[in-house]
Amino acid sequence: MTISAAPALPPSPRRAPTLLAITASGFMISAVVWTAWFITHIPWTGVASPVSLFLIAGSWVAAAAWSSSAAGPARGPVVGLGGGLLAAAVGLLLLGSKIAHLGDDSPAAPLIIAGFLATGAFLGGVGGLFGNAIGRSGTVPTPWLFRLAVAAAACAAPLLFVGGLVTSTDSGMAVPDWPNTFGSNMFLYPLTGAATDIFLEHSHRLFGTLVGLATLALMGWTLAVESRRWVKAWAVGIFAFICLQGVLGGSRVLADSRAMAMIHGISAQVIFAGIVALATFLSPAFGAAADGPDGAVVPKRVRVVVTSALHAVLLQLVFGALYRHTRSTHALWTHAVVALLVLALVAVAGFMAIGVRRAMVDGPRAPLARALATSGWWLVAVVGIQFLLGWVAFFIGGREREAASIAQALIRTAHQANGALLLTVVTAATVMAKRLSMPPARAGGADSRTD
Repeated sequence: MTISAAPALPPSPRRAPTLLAITASGFMISAVVWTAWFITHIPWTGVASPVSLFLIAGSWVAAAAWSSSAAGPARGPVVGLGGGLLAAAVGLLLLGSKIAHLGDDSPAAPLIIAGFLATGAFLGGVGGLFGNAIGRSGTVPTPWLFRLAVAAAACAAPLLFVGGLVTSTDSGMAVPDWPNTFGSNMFLYPLTGAATDIFLEHSHRLFGTLVGLATLALMGWTLAVESRRWVKAWAVGIFAFICLQGVLGGSRVLADSRAMAMIHGISAQVIFAGIVALATFLSPAFGAAADGPDGAVVPKRVRVVVTSALHAVLLQLVFGALYRHTRSTHALWTHAVVALLVLALVAVAGFMAIGVRRAMVDGPRAPLARALATSGWWLVAVVGIQFLLGWVAFFIGGREREAASIAQALIRTAHQANGALLLTVVTAATVMAKRLSMPPARAGGADSRTD
C-alpha cells in the first residue's frame, strides 16, 4: 500500500499574531502617551513635572488596557507588557531630550534607559491586567493588522495638529537647520526651557519620526500577513510617501520656502487620508463585503455623490492651505465660496450614506453598509462643525500670518485639524461606497491571513 505524503502545513500562526498584537498595542500606547507628553510639556500649559509624570503614566496604563483588552485572558497581560515595552523603546526618541540635561551627579544614561524600558513594560503589564477585566468575552475578534492600521492613524493625527500649530504660530523656521536641531542630534536636543516656537517645530519633527516608525511597522506586517497584492502595494506606497514627506519638510527648512511649506501641509493631510483608507481596506467589514455569491449593490449615484464630495474637500484643502500660508484675500474669499459647495455636497453625501443601511439589512455586506451609514452621520456632523469653525476663524482668528494670541492659534489649528478629519471621513466613505457599489464577484480578494 502506498502512503501519500501529507500536504505541507503553513507555519504556526501563534507567534506571529502575538507579535502583531504587541506591535499594534505598542504603537497605540505610543500615540496616546506622546499626545499626553506634548500637552503637558508645551510651554503654554505650564504643567508641573509631578503632574505631568502622573498624567503620562496614567495614559500609559489606560492605553495598554484598552489596546490589550481584545487579546483574551491568555494573551492580554503578555500583549500589554510587550506593548508597553515597545512603547518605551519608541519613547526613547523623547527621552533623549531629558538625557541631554543630565548633570555629572546624575545616573548614567544606560541606567536611565534601562529603567525607562522596565517602567514602560511594567505600566503596560498593569494595563494588560486591567484589559482582562474590561475585555468582553464572546465578541468577534478584530484582526490585529486592522488594529495596527488604526494605531498608525492615531499616531498621525497629533502630528497634523502639531503641524497646524507650527503654521498658525509661524514657527516653521524656528529651527533653521535639518536634520539636526541647532547643530545637535535631533533626538538629543534639550527641549526643557525651549521657546514655544522651537518646542513646536522640534516636536513636529519628533512626531514625524513616530509616524514613520508606525507606518514602517504597518508596511512590514502587511507584507507578511496580508494576501491581497493591491493592499500590500498601498501599504508600501504609504510608507514611501511618508519618507518623501519627511524630505520635503526638511527641504522646506533648508530652502526657507513657503511654497514647499504649503505643499508639505497639503500632502500631510492626503497621506493621513491614505492611512485611513488602508485601515478601511483591512477592516473586517470591508473584507466580508466580498463574501457570498450574491448580495445587494449600492446604487451608483451614492458612489458618485460621495466621490464628488471627496473631490470638493480636496479642492477646499488646497485653497485653505493657500490662505494659511499666504494670507491672500483672494484665497480667503475663494476658500469661503468653495466652503458652500463642500457643505452642500458633503451633507447630501452623508444623508445618502445614512440611507444605505435601510436597503442592506442582512447578508455579508450588511456590516459594511452599517459602517457606511455611520460614516454618513460623521460626515454631516463634521462638515457642520467645520463650517462653523470657519466663520469663527474668519471673525476672531486674525488676518496676520502669525496668530496674535494662543486663542487665535488654537482656533486656526482646530479649523485645520477638523478639516483633516473631514477629509479622512469622506475618504473612508468613498472607499466603502465604491466597494458596496460593485457586485460581490468583482469585489473579491478580501482574504487576509490575520487572526
